[in-house]
Parts: sequence; C-alpha cells; structure tokens
Amino acid sequence: MPVDKVVVRPPATSANMGPGFDSLGFAMELRDELTFERTGDAESMAITLDPDGKPCESMIPTGSDNLAIRAFATAFDEAGQQAPRVRVSIVNRIPVARGLGSSAAAIVAGLVAADAFMGIEPDLQRRLNRAARIEGHPDNTAACILGGVTASSLVGARVLWAKVPVRGNLLAVVAVPDFPVPTRAARNVLPGNVPYSDAVFNVGRVALLVASLASGDYANLRYAMDDRLHQPYRSAIVPGMVNAMRAACDAGAMGSYMSGAGPSILALLSGDTQPEIVATAMEEAFARVRVNAVTMVLPMAMSGAECEVS
Repeated sequence: MPVDKVVVRPPATSANMGPGFDSLGFAMELRDELTFERTGDAESMAITLDPDGKPCESMIPTGSDNLAIRAFATAFDEAGQQAPRVRVSIVNRIPVARGLGSSAAAIVAGLVAADAFMGIEPDLQRRLNRAARIEGHPDNTAACILGGVTASSLVGARVLWAKVPVRGNLLAVVAVPDFPVPTRAARNVLPGNVPYSDAVFNVGRVALLVASLASGDYANLRYAMDDRLHQPYRSAIVPGMVNAMRAACDAGAMGSYMSGAGPSILALLSGDTQPEIVATAMEEAFARVRVNAVTMVLPMAMSGAECEVS
C-alpha cells in the first residue's frame, strides 16, 4: 500500500566532544519533527512550524535547497526511482547554525523518510554512508542515526563506526549563544597544518575520553576533553567560550567543550550534580562578555532518528 505520510524525529547531536574532531558524536533528547506528506504541487516544499503547529519565520530553506528535501530526493535518485513531490512540515526545536547538528537532523530525516516511502527495509550501512556523503563528515550523522555516543571515520566512501558503551547516565547542559556560526566560517579559521605536539596531545586525550566513557570512570573527563586542534582557533569567533567552559567545570561539570563548530558550549554531568548551577555559571560567563546565552538540560538520546508511517 502506498505511503502518504511519514513523521521522522531526529535527535540533536554534538560533535567532536573536545578532542574527537570529526570523529565523535553525542546524541541528545532534543528532537525536530519532520512530517513528509505527498502533495499534488509541482515542486516539493518545506515550511517551518513552531511547537504549537503555527508557521513561523526561520533560517531553514523552503524549496528544493532544503536539506531534508535534498536528502529525500538523493535517496530516490540512487534507487533509480522518481521522488514523489512532498510537503515537509518542520517543527524546529534544534537551534540552527549553533553546533547542535541541525543539518545532520534534516539529512537523516530525509533519508529515513525516503526509505519509508519506497517501502524498503532500512540498510543501516547505506544510510550512514549516504548521510556522511551529503553532510561531508560522519560524526553528527552517525550519532543522529544510531543514538548514544558514536565513534566514526570515513574510509573511502564507507563509514566505519562503533557505539561507545557509555557507563552510567550522562546529562548535558548546553549553553546556546544568541548568534550563529556557520560551519564553513568555523572551518575557515582552522590552520592547514598543526604542530606534531598538538596532534600527539589530541591522540592521548581522545583515547582517554573514550576509555573514561566506556569504563564509567569519569574522574579524568575534565582533562580528557582538552583539545588543541580546533577549539583554540575557534575561540576567536566565540567570545566567552573559554570562560564558559571553565565556569561549567568549576560549578561541578565533569567536562566541557565547544559543541561541533560552535558557538554552543556543552558540559557533561553525572546524576549527582545540580544542572541548574552549571547552567547559571555558563550563562554568567557569557554575560560578562556581553553575550546572551540560553541553556538547556538534555539527557543522552539512547536511540537515533525515530520514524512513524501512516
């Protein structure tokens, strides 16, 4: 029976986790909701809705350049089929251009919806490969598809991946400054080469980070999340970043880092720390450099993008 409507709920994701540049991703329970419905219109289109279901202004494209529509069409093209025209209604909860995986969520939603419309069994490896190719790197898309904490790497066109078996409950406090940082701008500030000593530094820190998460021994997280490959360079375009990270740890967070390409800052907590204290410390650190930031307290998303077909 033909599918007329698919609802996909992809989670927000935080890439890098400090030293894991373009390789580690963390999924969080903040989900966009994208509804794909067949339409008789000449072209596919997207609209953005507020949580009450009312149309609202947004940075999200409305036409064929919308990432969810592009991913949807790509999946059909590669299957040798003509994509149906769809109307995509997007309840946007993941802040756009804030380093929280909004583009990965759109891409994954489009691919998940396409499989549902075509009536084919999801091929996890194909979905991971395709999403990474569209996004350009696999860290956010892998976490969005798989949930939890993921390690991923591109080998040719194939994504190699593993879920990190995190011990214990992790809670994220996310501080979101009131200005966007496009990924391209964040990458433009990175150098073409880094000192050998900095590369060795990051190798040690990312190994310690993954081992700490897998063992449940979080005592070293504050230092395991140190980075020399991207955060020092990007701090120049995110005023207050370093102070907000330090304030989060001083207030009880186990570790803190710039989320993805920024400007959002994420702090990880265990169950015995009061997130409100950490959130206030991060907000105040940004306020001291006249940056307004809102905070969210988000548990780790154990599952990736969810799909409902009707």
